[in-house]
Amino acid sequence: MKKHMVLIAVIFVTLSVGFYVLAKYVVFPNPENCKACHYIAPFYEKWKTSTHKNVPCLKCHVYTMEKAVASQFLFLAGSFNPRPLSNVPDSNCLQSGCHDKRLVESKVLFTKWNINFDHKPHFSDMKRGIKLHCRSCHSDIVQGEHVKVSKNVCYLCHFKGAKPGEAVTGCPSCHTALKEAINVDGRTFSHAAALKAGKKCGQCHAQITRGDGMTPKDKCFFCHVDRSDRIGEVKLIHEKHVGKRQVDCLWCHDKIEHGKIKMSKTAI
Repeated sequence: MKKHMVLIAVIFVTLSVGFYVLAKYVVFPNPENCKACHYIAPFYEKWKTSTHKNVPCLKCHVYTMEKAVASQFLFLAGSFNPRPLSNVPDSNCLQSGCHDKRLVESKVLFTKWNINFDHKPHFSDMKRGIKLHCRSCHSDIVQGEHVKVSKNVCYLCHFKGAKPGEAVTGCPSCHTALKEAINVDGRTFSHAAALKAGKKCGQCHAQITRGDGMTPKDKCFFCHVDRSDRIGEVKLIHEKHVGKRQVDCLWCHDKIEHGKIKMSKTAI
């Protein structure tokens, strides 16, 4: 009888360990299984066609099997949030074999928009009193892609509070003047010659934005029962939402559009 009990105990322990190993190292890390509990089908589909398609979710996102088990009890108690905010620490982006050289080889040319971008000052310095992280720019909600750069976030930072026809950091921080002359209403116009003559961008580009990028109080109620009374504490709000929780900027702020909204005909 004693031998039988020992045998049963050994079998039980072996099966338990085997089940734990299978769950932790095979089932749990499989991105396909994330959809079983989380409502992330759109993000999963975008991930499958993204540049990160060969990178498993847990390589970037912080989530443990123990937390997943605890979530099952929260689900049974009726307090589980199937749409939790995802967390990707900067250290995961900069880990060896990923983007560990990003801050060394920090300058990138966005050929789609012809903008020279330097990661290092954006990542290392405080920008408008805010400490940015990788996902401040590499968002996954606003533009419907997975970890892509949303230019709408760039517009929010560069234009919120700026005067009409101007950017907070100045136009040359992103744009260089066109080298070739262009035709404007049947007349030849040279950007280089105009700048050399002391012309300012805003003299022709009278309005380059639409929208103010403000945060309506109503946005607070999407997440909080009643915390809108603290909406004026800008530093604290950004530390909590941007720094710690990695909330996308446009989850709170209204969008700012940028382009040739209104041109001044008399300035040419």
